[in-house]
Amino acid sequence: MNQFDQFQSALSLNKISDQVFSFTPDSKYFVGNTPHGGYLLAVMNKALSNVLPHPSAINSNVYYLDRTEPSEAELHVEVVRTSRGSSMGQVRLIQNGITTCLFSALCSDFQYMKGYSGLETPLPEIINSLPAEDFQVMSYDILKPGSTPSFIQQLELSVHPDHAWWDRKISSDVAEARCSAYLELIGGPADEFVLSYLSDILPPVVQNKYGSLGWVPTLTLTTNIRQLPTTNKLFIDGIAKDISNGYFEQDCNIWDLNGNLVATSRQLAKILKSEEKISS
Repeated sequence: MNQFDQFQSALSLNKISDQVFSFTPDSKYFVGNTPHGGYLLAVMNKALSNVLPHPSAINSNVYYLDRTEPSEAELHVEVVRTSRGSSMGQVRLIQNGITTCLFSALCSDFQYMKGYSGLETPLPEIINSLPAEDFQVMSYDILKPGSTPSFIQQLELSVHPDHAWWDRKISSDVAEARCSAYLELIGGPADEFVLSYLSDILPPVVQNKYGSLGWVPTLTLTTNIRQLPTTNKLFIDGIAKDISNGYFEQDCNIWDLNGNLVATSRQLAKILKSEEKISS
């Protein structure tokens, strides 16, 4: 099974009622023993699309309220509003009576969306700084064999050498809190569910500046899917800024290789014990 079809299979839901579904997280999309946040976003997106009349979440917001366990969970869908051109709903991911994720989205249908396009966001200049084959495959196994998270192993992801914090040749003094990379799920162009997954695909990019920081949990994630890509391979650019009391924002843009901006995301994350880890 190719990477694209494997991911679609990992989004399989069991219908309990018209607005309630169950699923068991697929361990191939884990960080350690915890389901990856982008994967959970895609699963919740899939549940909502099964209920609302519009298939594509053009804007979504998810709050990661508690740890989701590697066991069966339920997705409870609520329809907030429907209209001719868009609809809105929310999904609660519930395990053992506890809501671990709360997802809300505004949905539409790219097939029927039309209007003026302008004020383009171009691919960043860094894509032209090196040939694509000189980008470095993301793998932490150089640090410790088997340490690359399973969710990273399910796609092709290669980063700019200056952003490969685990094996880079520049010092932290000049390194950016940034990660620029080529990425692809082999087997087909990304759909809205793959784009949801990819919106949170980068590990915390503050690590490119400060080195390994351990677990840096995402607390909230906002994703805008602008259009579906026209190429299978994509380019992502993630930048972190403004660390305040250990919290920081990480912004990501994703383009296809024809220069179309296909998705953007912003997340709020927290560096646990940040003073101890960074000041030392």
